[in-house]
Amino acid sequence: MARYHSFDCPIARILNTFGDHWTWLIVREAFYGKTRFTEFQRSIGIAKNLLSERLAHLIDEGIFEREDVGNRGTRYAYRLTEKGRTLLPILIAMYQWGNTHVFGDGKEPVLLVDRKSKRPLETIVPRDQEGNVLSLSEVAAAPGPKASKETKAKLAQSVLSVDRGV
Repeated sequence: MARYHSFDCPIARILNTFGDHWTWLIVREAFYGKTRFTEFQRSIGIAKNLLSERLAHLIDEGIFEREDVGNRGTRYAYRLTEKGRTLLPILIAMYQWGNTHVFGDGKEPVLLVDRKSKRPLETIVPRDQEGNVLSLSEVAAAPGPKASKETKAKLAQSVLSVDRGV
C-alpha cells in the first residue's frame, strides 16, 4: 500500500495504515477470532490479491503477526499483535458511532456487550484524569514534544488550541 500522508498529525499518519475500508474489516474479523486467510476472505468477500496485500501491510505495520501452521510455509495464521489488540477502543467507538448514527436506537445490527453481565458496553467518551466526561469545549489540542514548527503554528490557529475556546 502506498503511503500518502507524511503530515505531522496522528490522524493523517494512521490513515497510511487504516485508510481503506478493507483494512478495518480485516481487523474486525481478527477480533471476531478469524486467523486464516480463507476465513478472512470468505467472511468479508475481499479479493485474494487485495487481502494478501492488506495482510502484508498490517504485518509490516506491526498490527498482525504471521505464524507458520503448515508444512514448511504452506499455511499461515494471522494474529493481532499487542499493538493490534490496542485497537479495541477504536473499534468499539466505531461500532457505537455506527449503531447510533447509521442504524439508530433499537435498530443496531451488532451490540458489543460485557461478556459476564451481557449488558451493552458504556459509550466511549473523552474523560479527564479523574474520570469526568469532557465536552468538546473542554478538549484542546496542544503541541507534543516532537511537534514541528508548522504543527505548532497550525495548532495555534485552531479552535482546539489550548489558548482558544470553542
